[in-house]
Amino acid sequence: MSIITEKKALSPEDLSTLRDIQEKTQTLVFTLGEIEVMRIQLDERYNQSKTLLAELTKREDAFNTLLSNKYGDIELDPTTGEFNVSN
Repeated sequence: MSIITEKKALSPEDLSTLRDIQEKTQTLVFTLGEIEVMRIQLDERYNQSKTLLAELTKREDAFNTLLSNKYGDIELDPTTGEFNVSN
């Protein structure tokens, strides 16, 4: 003995709405994935930039110490390299 079931279908309008929602959901998921990849890449660039900033700060501090030891307390024009000696 078999059970007979009656198949029914959504109206064309409802099916169109369902497909539109599914398509927009897929597009959104793809977009969110792209954004996440960009975020990861930006995080990596941010971390690299922080590391570089720390290295440059150390280098600048060491150079300032070198200049101070070599020339004393000065006011330096970094564009021309000219300086005034402070009293």
